[in-house]
Amino acid sequence: MKHKWLVLVMAALIPMGAMAAEGLPGATVRPEGKGPTAEERKARMEACKANPEKCRAERQAMFEKRCAANPERCREMKAKFAKRMEECKANPEKCRAQRQARSEGRFKKADADGNGMISRAEAEKGMRRLVRHFDRIDANKDGQVTSEEMAAARKAHFEQRKGSKPGAAPGNI
Repeated sequence: MKHKWLVLVMAALIPMGAMAAEGLPGATVRPEGKGPTAEERKARMEACKANPEKCRAERQAMFEKRCAANPERCREMKAKFAKRMEECKANPEKCRAQRQARSEGRFKKADADGNGMISRAEAEKGMRRLVRHFDRIDANKDGQVTSEEMAAARKAHFEQRKGSKPGAAPGNI
């Protein structure tokens, strides 16, 4: 008897969830705690390009707010980060190899058809950040990004940042 009620309740709730997901035309539905939509991220990126100092200050304020809410977790994360930085200073080649291995793993995971290249559709499913820069990274404009193209784009991005900021660390693409 209990199972029948559970089935009936679930059957009643599922269509309501589907209707809620459809929403109004142009409306954005996202579960609580999820990040911004693509449009919101794009607007944020444009605002940060216009005023990077303001964005840095906002990120710092958000970090401090999270640390105030959970100081023990914050101390743990800071200690973990400091330890990792020391390890990387002591053995930069090991850290570089680890980053390279993680990058290759993400690439292979996103390459659904296993052809050694990521199409825009594969990137949309497995590497959302790549999608934003897909056309710039796809050097030969064949609609596919290879690991060599990604490495070249990463190197160019690092060189650009290195030239604009003394001592800048390489960014992720």
